[in-house]
Amino acid sequence: MGFSEFKELWSVLNGWRQHFTSFDSDRSGTVDPQELQKALTTMGFRLSPQAVNSIAKRYSTNGKITFDDYIACCVKLRALTDNFRRRDTSQQGVVNFPYDDFIQCVMSI
Repeated sequence: MGFSEFKELWSVLNGWRQHFTSFDSDRSGTVDPQELQKALTTMGFRLSPQAVNSIAKRYSTNGKITFDDYIACCVKLRALTDNFRRRDTSQQGVVNFPYDDFIQCVMSI
């Protein structure tokens, strides 16, 4: 990674840190599932409460999500969403593709 790539990465991480901190209402250094829902919504992810609960279970410890886990969650969500959008050519929020393509999509992330 060159210096310019590092600067860009640093800028993105700082933005995510500020975003995370703005939803950490009790300043505990963690967010709960409700705070996560609000944070993801402001990032443009339209997810059901059930989907957010699944995400929170995957990335939380004792119901709390640390900044490191928040970053991992956001990176995974962005990659999954990008993959989904490439396949959702009609932009209806629905895709239909073979099982093998699904496995390749999920395993590439």
